[in-house]
Amino acid sequence: MIRCMIIACAVLLACNSTSWAVDAGSVFSQKDFARLILKQLSWEDGLSGEPTDRDYLQILGGRRTFRYEAESAYNEATDRVTVRDLGLYGPYTGQGWLLGVSDTTTANFTALLPLKGDYTLKAVIKGNGFVWNMGGKDYRADSDSALFKEITIGNVPLKAGVVSIRVSIPPEGAIDSFSFSDHDHAPIQPVAGWRFREALTAGKLAEIDVSMTERHNQLPDSVQETPLRLAVFEAADIPPNAAKTDAAEFGKFTSRQWVRADYRGASLPVPVKVSETGYYAISANLMGGSVAGSVNQTLFEVSARPSLEKIRLGLFRLESGDNLITLNLPPMGGIDVLEIVKKDTSSEAFLRLSGIRGPAERLIGADEATVILKTILDSYPVRK
Repeated sequence: MIRCMIIACAVLLACNSTSWAVDAGSVFSQKDFARLILKQLSWEDGLSGEPTDRDYLQILGGRRTFRYEAESAYNEATDRVTVRDLGLYGPYTGQGWLLGVSDTTTANFTALLPLKGDYTLKAVIKGNGFVWNMGGKDYRADSDSALFKEITIGNVPLKAGVVSIRVSIPPEGAIDSFSFSDHDHAPIQPVAGWRFREALTAGKLAEIDVSMTERHNQLPDSVQETPLRLAVFEAADIPPNAAKTDAAEFGKFTSRQWVRADYRGASLPVPVKVSETGYYAISANLMGGSVAGSVNQTLFEVSARPSLEKIRLGLFRLESGDNLITLNLPPMGGIDVLEIVKKDTSSEAFLRLSGIRGPAERLIGADEATVILKTILDSYPVRK
């Protein structure tokens, strides 16, 4: 409530008027606000020299797995390597791969990293005796294979921006690609995604506010949508290392049968279809210890008792249409049902939670957007 009052007062000062209208000649777009976010949070180093919409979306989207093709990243003018496009060392990605020479040589890679992080560096290489130099530190890598093989080279803290890598390639060594990966951030976006050409409205600003502060879990449950209950024994593609059962000694289950893994554990893909894009609280009736998995590639991990119990997996974004929940059961672990409850994603719910003045279609000007963004950054921890 106090934060809502602060935002309301800030907006009044920014507008300096009792009118909520914005001059039609100075419409402030969603892309303008995206640029403002990057500027205020000093994320502009992760942009290319002439940024495209994709560059902005990549930074705001928060995914932190980036792959680079060696044949596109090396210095053609100085590096003593050859680009090949034959399958001499097995399958490869991109347009080709780099082959070293008969003695030790070097390749100088340049890559643009959109987001900073503590990255795991991996490379698809062939040969022993590679040395990757980044920030003055050497990382040795051996593939122990006559074919291309992905190798984990090391953990490297990196800032956003241009990354320079000097690689010592052993005689007849080859490089297909390299990658950086770190845990993903939650995306910053309106519910339906960014529409850069459209004007920024109070409703969309409220949605962005809640996503920046990761408060979708504070939205009330939707009263319009009936919770979805999926019997996993019917919905999942059950692999050979799991089986349907109606055993009652492991606790209460609500379906006719439930699914239990054998001594090897089991991965169960469960397709889920919803009618509307939104944020959904997902729970499962589980047993057996540590259960990991993903919802549309967003990871989760929970701990279950030796008997079936309802456990919340988390809050996840589901897209209109088809989605995929993957459950990795431990040895002898089991699952009965999935329960999926939609959050209220109406404009009114977002405006109430954010404290931003409506109505939802009210246009937001540059001054007001700047004041509200500053209030958000002063009031909540936002990813850096």
